[in-house]
Amino acid sequence: MMCKVLILSCISAAMLMTAAYGSPLPTEKVHLLRALIRDLKLLEKSKDIHLELYTPNEKQECSWQTLRCYLAEISTLENDIEDEDVDNLRNIQKNLQGLMLLHHDLIPQGTGCKICEANDKKKFPAFHQDLSNFLRSMLK
Repeated sequence: MMCKVLILSCISAAMLMTAAYGSPLPTEKVHLLRALIRDLKLLEKSKDIHLELYTPNEKQECSWQTLRCYLAEISTLENDIEDEDVDNLRNIQKNLQGLMLLHHDLIPQGTGCKICEANDKKKFPAFHQDLSNFLRSMLK
């Protein structure tokens, strides 16, 4: 009887700690997020991007939709970047797609999330900064 109480107490404590501190991110998600942030830093130096891109502003409650919008907008950059940045952009696209697959638990259940085109358009530097900040927030 005492053993059962001890085991149940340990399980309860573990559940409470997970609820209080959040469960750690799986290693694959962490690697994808870090790779995305690193690749975005390289793309930041590209001064020839003059596009305005739809930039999501709903972060927490619509994470999956936000990722989807960023991915769609990143895809539009391919024709407007310098040749040396194309591989970097493709890595970003591939990693965003991978992150979306790993984040299937974030698919919006309701209709409260905006469609991409309902977001404000921002110039590339602001878009880049918002995407970088969003990815950093997912690491926490």
